[in-house]
Amino acid sequence: MKHKILKRAAGILLSMLLVCGSLAGCSGSGQGGTGNGAAGGNAEGSNTEGNSGERAMGRFLEEEIETDIAFGNIFDMKKLSDGTLRIIGSNGDDGKKCAWDSKDQGATWEKAYDFPEEIQDSDQGYTDRGALSADGRAVCVFNQIEKGAGIKPKLYLLDQNGGGTPVAFEQAEKMIMGISFLGNDQLLVKDETDKVYQISTEDGSVKQTYEFDGSADTHQVYAAGKKMIVFTSTEALVYDTETGEQLSPEDALQQGLAEAGLFHSLDSMDEGESVYCLSGGGLYHYKFGGSVMEQLIDGKMNSMGAPAFYPITLTMLDEENLLVAANDSNSSSPTGIALLKYTYSADTPAKPDKELKAYSLYDNREMRQSISRFQKEHTDVYVNYQVAMSEENGMNVSDALKTLTTEIMAGKGPDLMILDGMPVETYMEKGILKDLSSLIGEEGSYFENIFNAYRDEQGQLCAAPARFMIPMVQAGSAFYTPGEDFDAFTGRKDALAKMEPKPVVEKFWYTCGAAWRKSDGTLDAAKITEFLTKLKNAYGEYDSSMDEEETGVSETVDGNTEEIGKLSFSYGDFDLAFGRTNVNIGLFGKMDYGMLTAVNSKLEHGDYGLMPGQAEHVFVPAMIMGINSKSNQSEMAEAFIKYLFSQDSQKISQSGGLPVEKEAFRSVIDGHEYEGQDNLVCVGGDSMDETLDYAMIPTPEEEIKKFTELVESLATPAMRDDVIKEAVSEQGEKVLKGEISPQEATDAIMQKVNIYLAE
Repeated sequence: MKHKILKRAAGILLSMLLVCGSLAGCSGSGQGGTGNGAAGGNAEGSNTEGNSGERAMGRFLEEEIETDIAFGNIFDMKKLSDGTLRIIGSNGDDGKKCAWDSKDQGATWEKAYDFPEEIQDSDQGYTDRGALSADGRAVCVFNQIEKGAGIKPKLYLLDQNGGGTPVAFEQAEKMIMGISFLGNDQLLVKDETDKVYQISTEDGSVKQTYEFDGSADTHQVYAAGKKMIVFTSTEALVYDTETGEQLSPEDALQQGLAEAGLFHSLDSMDEGESVYCLSGGGLYHYKFGGSVMEQLIDGKMNSMGAPAFYPITLTMLDEENLLVAANDSNSSSPTGIALLKYTYSADTPAKPDKELKAYSLYDNREMRQSISRFQKEHTDVYVNYQVAMSEENGMNVSDALKTLTTEIMAGKGPDLMILDGMPVETYMEKGILKDLSSLIGEEGSYFENIFNAYRDEQGQLCAAPARFMIPMVQAGSAFYTPGEDFDAFTGRKDALAKMEPKPVVEKFWYTCGAAWRKSDGTLDAAKITEFLTKLKNAYGEYDSSMDEEETGVSETVDGNTEEIGKLSFSYGDFDLAFGRTNVNIGLFGKMDYGMLTAVNSKLEHGDYGLMPGQAEHVFVPAMIMGINSKSNQSEMAEAFIKYLFSQDSQKISQSGGLPVEKEAFRSVIDGHEYEGQDNLVCVGGDSMDETLDYAMIPTPEEEIKKFTELVESLATPAMRDDVIKEAVSEQGEKVLKGEISPQEATDAIMQKVNIYLAE
């Protein structure tokens, strides 16, 4: 990443064989409208019918536990020998480190004790992790701040009532990154170099030391009975802690890891003879020496598979009940720390009765999060979300859309689609998309200028963006004046100097491409040549040394994994603040008032505003939702669309765009999460010499008003056709590098696009 916080804080047009009258939709002629699980039941993900033809029954259902405690963090949670559940962590209200107990399987919690004062957070240090034993003791890591010597970790052992004594363990000079009890009298301590110490709680003596092969992959370390289990993203290792020796590989455990993804938490109920493991794929059970790892809970059907869900710890209450503590920014918890209970229901079908097929070109985190929450409220529905393009399949946009077209023609297409990157207007003309007018919200609750981007001449709402992004510029007054046009901006030679050429073309494609389409559906070649000529003037001479720079770091932008710097507005802030570029341009999908202000403070009369283009007041529709007019699950698709545009779903924020619903939009930009904090932190760039004072404060009301008015001024939806975008960015990059002329690039673009439009 370019910077870090130092304190926590589409495609192919449909074949002419798609006759308009064959589809009932917008502008068409019609009206449009793996093993056994808990209690011997079938594991989730099994076929809905057994060999006898009867439906398989039994599934774990999820419930979020609401408590009066605002957990600021949870270090560990464990079922004690006497049946009590105990949590250790921090209180979000006052920051105190505490222990809480539950006598009713997690339904209610009461404070057991506060940690000793000497290991509460202070100027002398802070406690950031801990672990529980079955007999109710706790061990905590206190990071002692020593002047001139940095941070030195200290271990404290707490008895069942919170009385503390230091553990005489001095070997860990590095930060401690993981800790757990091995039985009641030993600990596994992992430092930042991934070295693991097995030590005595009585005197801190080291019984065993474990070092790995130097792999850059992080090792997750867990205790189960007398075994130590170590997971990386690709390996499952098992050690005998009595001898310190690595045991023979467990092939089924290794295969389970490959299928489930990295395990984040582990528990055992039989002294380590078997383990329960939690990943984004769900809950898995493995008996050592066995031939299969069973999936007991399918993460696709609940919060476990949601993008914002980060498990902290798993506690098995019994074979049919478990608790999970998780960091989930989209939970109902005010601090984002959630407690969830999963209970096996023998009367619930193993697989939901109904299946809704959803499709998109690119993976969309907001979609995955919304699916998770929708299925939680609709246990009879399984949303089967298919993503066409991934690093694994190597498919390109053209091929993906040809396949989609074939499936739609055959009546096997998805029920609903995220249309980002697709030729939405063509789908509208062909009657593929069902009218959504009667489905979504109350008039006035959405930004109508955004919401109605795809309403046709007959008044039908053929598709609707659930999110949107804004092409934005930030710069000092020498290179940008808010409100200026494309000619004025690109008239400044070298305004775009020192930036990667292809991302520059892609970003300005959004503000210019919308002006290229002629009434007959073809592109205006003269406009494209003008675009490339003016962009080249603002870019200047290409610095060939940029070819040698390392690239390829990724983040999620616009629901699509993009190379950093291609689209995101937030990535260029440090380059602008410290003079490596003259402007910062990109798609603005999340309000970060603190960073905007920090960067402006480094500029001469710094300001931000709309990115100029050949089209005016452009916005980028994102998470554009449409229902297949031939869907045989239209009622269920409509229910899901309604949820996507509800406040509950709209307030989900995974950096894939701003909500189109007004109240949700305000909640995303107002910085309410910083209420009462008034913190000023330091954020660092490429070197220690590059720092910005970052204000973690709510967005001022006048700034909210300014930004809302800017959104209300948006009038032109950007073209969302990635086949055309790819042709433009490929040739435009060559122009900015000085390899071909704007006219030569235009000729190449038109040749490729004309073939595409004729198919």
